[in-house]
Amino acid sequence: MKNRKSQIIGEVRELSRSFSQRTIPADYMDRSESREAYGAYYGEVGRAKGEALGEEILLRGAPELFRKERLRILDLGSGTGEFSLALARTLLASCPVSVDLHMVDRSEEALVRIAGDKDGSGLSLSYSRALLPAERPFLGEGWDIVSMANCLAENESAHEGFAELFGAVVDVLSPEGLLLLVEPADKRSSRALLSLGDSLLERTPGLVLLAPCPGSRSAPCPALSDPDNWCHEDRPAGFSGELLRTAEAVGHVKDALKMTYLLFSRSSPLQAPALRLVSPLHREKGLFWGDFCDGRAWARIRLLTRNKGELTRDFSRLRRGETIAPPPDWPPVKTGLFDWPKDRPIVRLFHPDGRPFEPGGREPS
Repeated sequence: MKNRKSQIIGEVRELSRSFSQRTIPADYMDRSESREAYGAYYGEVGRAKGEALGEEILLRGAPELFRKERLRILDLGSGTGEFSLALARTLLASCPVSVDLHMVDRSEEALVRIAGDKDGSGLSLSYSRALLPAERPFLGEGWDIVSMANCLAENESAHEGFAELFGAVVDVLSPEGLLLLVEPADKRSSRALLSLGDSLLERTPGLVLLAPCPGSRSAPCPALSDPDNWCHEDRPAGFSGELLRTAEAVGHVKDALKMTYLLFSRSSPLQAPALRLVSPLHREKGLFWGDFCDGRAWARIRLLTRNKGELTRDFSRLRRGETIAPPPDWPPVKTGLFDWPKDRPIVRLFHPDGRPFEPGGREPS
């Protein structure tokens, strides 16, 4: 047993090196050793992401989507399946629906093993092998949710192909359908996904970005205007002791659920303006500060300690991904810096996953 654990750690270390250097072998999912190690380590993280984003879809999706008798989900680049299975089961646990989940991957070895995972809970599994983004045997169908996780990071040279693919995918989404794209939370992967998002919004009239950007962003992503900026989620999460021990052995820090994601809708009402904290909230001598974005502009907001009072104290409690009501004079046009006045209240609007704060920005009881 100890020797097997050492082998898995070694495989995870090699996978990690290949992912970070973008040298991952195209057939790594066909190798049983790599597939087992991936599922044991990255699979648990993928499952946590699927559960979190499934809950978010329940909050943000149109009510009509969940009144259907059967939801049809297409997952592209399924790998070992933990992400899409967790997404589907999260929806099943909260909705009186059945789910047809169709998985697509270039590795038939991985797909065959996923297809054997049947639990009689209203989840029906099917699959097709395809080399993305060029091969598209699934486009003849209609889908309610289309998801893809971590494919851009493994196919950096195919950005234009994925933009074309998802332009076609949107055409086969149901009227209330959703498109969910997820990538790792590193600068390179994040900027690649944000760039793909801009391409989709430009190519596809009527496509709406539901999350995480506030205000139904349609303009180019503000983060991409500066080569040093990028945007990702950093949410609380609990992982198993086994995963944490493996992470420590390979030099990873697994203290939160980190990812970059974009959730699109075919049609959705425009969202009210909001400012989203897209950095950690920093505390320095004499002030608090963070970087905020409203989907059109990215700027730094500061609250001087001397201006912290009853109206503004919630600024110091903000966490990455939360949104607040913007001031009337946002955004700062010239300096990119805004000092929050002591007489202007901070109103917290939404948690990172879209759950609203109670009126006045209080935490829900």
